[in-house]
Amino acid sequence: MSEAVATKKSKAGRRWLNIAGRILAGVLIVIAAVGCILSLAGIAGIWLAYAPARSTVTDVAAIATHTLEVVDNGLGRVNTLVQNARQSVTQVNDAAAKLGNRIQANSPVLSALSQLVDNNLAPSIESARMTALSIHDAVLSFNGTLVALNRLPGVTVPTLTGQLSAVSDRAQEAQAAVQDLRTTVADVKAGTVTKATDAVMNLTSRIDAPLARIQATVNKYQATVAKAQAQVVSTRDTVLLLHTVASVSLTILLLALAAGQVLLIYLCWLYVRTGRFPSLRITLPEVSVES
Repeated sequence: MSEAVATKKSKAGRRWLNIAGRILAGVLIVIAAVGCILSLAGIAGIWLAYAPARSTVTDVAAIATHTLEVVDNGLGRVNTLVQNARQSVTQVNDAAAKLGNRIQANSPVLSALSQLVDNNLAPSIESARMTALSIHDAVLSFNGTLVALNRLPGVTVPTLTGQLSAVSDRAQEAQAAVQDLRTTVADVKAGTVTKATDAVMNLTSRIDAPLARIQATVNKYQATVAKAQAQVVSTRDTVLLLHTVASVSLTILLLALAAGQVLLIYLCWLYVRTGRFPSLRITLPEVSVES
């Protein structure tokens, strides 16, 4: 009698254990299904965001490259204007060397010198100063663009320094010397300056010195801009490559997770139906040995 009761209890225990196992398998099916859906949604999200992300990087890099081109073109214009101004300084020196001790107010040489200062030298320096100021604004815009580009992981493009403000200061220094030169030419016309050649050349040396420093700064800055252009292009290509590699890698990972979850759903569904998992034992075919 006691053995029959024990047998019934054992069967009842196995039955409840089987039911609990099937319930657990059902719960795992639900969890795996949710995970599979999330994995597929993640894959869809990756490729939906793929094109906009690449477009953002390309647009930011294009803005930075265009700004650098504006800066580089402006620097070239400043260099040309300064070179023209230095040529005008040379012409003024040549004209001053022709001045004699007795200079008449209507002297053709003095008139030519005055025209060189007013029509060539002064406008070139002023144009160089204004161009440097406009480039400075473009540099500030470029540095603002780099803030967005440098937010990307692993991206570090150095901002341009404020050396262009020194160009404007040097141009103002040259302009002050030009104004003094105008005053000196007027004094020469009035006959109040005896050694006109020395007076003019002293002032032209004051003009040429800051112009030479401007050219040195511009040449150095052009090299910096060229380096920044190369870095922007290299950074853009690197970011786009890493973005593609990351997208493909995540897709493969999520596909593997989804496949694993589908397999888990299949195995749990078999357990719910049959109460046991399929056997993974591999049965090898018997090989008969002939005597």
